Amino acid sequence: MDNFYAEIGRRMKSVRTALRLTQAQVAEKAGIDTSFYGQIERGANIPSLRTFAAVAAALKLDASDLLPRQPRGRLHETAVENLLAGLDSKRKALVLGLVKDIVARYKER
Repeated sequence: MDNFYAEIGRRMKSVRTALRLTQAQVAEKAGIDTSFYGQIERGANIPSLRTFAAVAAALKLDASDLLPRQPRGRLHETAVENLLAGLDSKRKALVLGLVKDIVARYKER
């Protein structure tokens, strides 16, 4: 999770520098303390959703623009991996076999 927040901070910094704004300028526009903004940018502190949205607006972005992207198609793979986490290998094989059968049925239609 730390990498997630660090990536958001890197994106914030990249946009801020491209806009030629200082941390203080963005913090003021977002209505937060400059040091807190710097902590968010470094990934050292986690903003509330309200603060996150205010920072995005200060950077003239949609909040989703600051979120790390997963490679296309990878989102579903991650969801399946999370569902299978904690199962022993036999049960994983059983579940994957069931999924394979379901997919085959849908492809027949």
